[in-house]
Amino acid sequence: MAIKESYLLTKNVLGLWFHPYKTLKLIFTEKDRSQQLLVLGLPAYLLAVGTFVVWLGRRLWATTPEWGRPAKLTAAGVIGLTAALGIYLVFWLMEMVRTERRYGKS
Repeated sequence: MAIKESYLLTKNVLGLWFHPYKTLKLIFTEKDRSQQLLVLGLPAYLLAVGTFVVWLGRRLWATTPEWGRPAKLTAAGVIGLTAALGIYLVFWLMEMVRTERRYGKS
């Protein structure tokens, strides 16, 4: 089961990169709730892992109590990447919904 879900997640993430409309439409047409949760949760997973990496790096290399420039830059990069991914997903979801309303279900 884990191998199948990993394969589908990889396929869907690559599909979001190359043809996002088609991939999202396929996920919602098949009503695969686990893949919907995995794909639409990508920004949250990225934020959680990125925050953990920043926290772990801060704990491992901390020499002063203040947060240094690398930790601040990494945190800003993680937040920016998460926001960009979230905006990308919302844009394509809205595009899919708009097209479905205009032309009906196909």
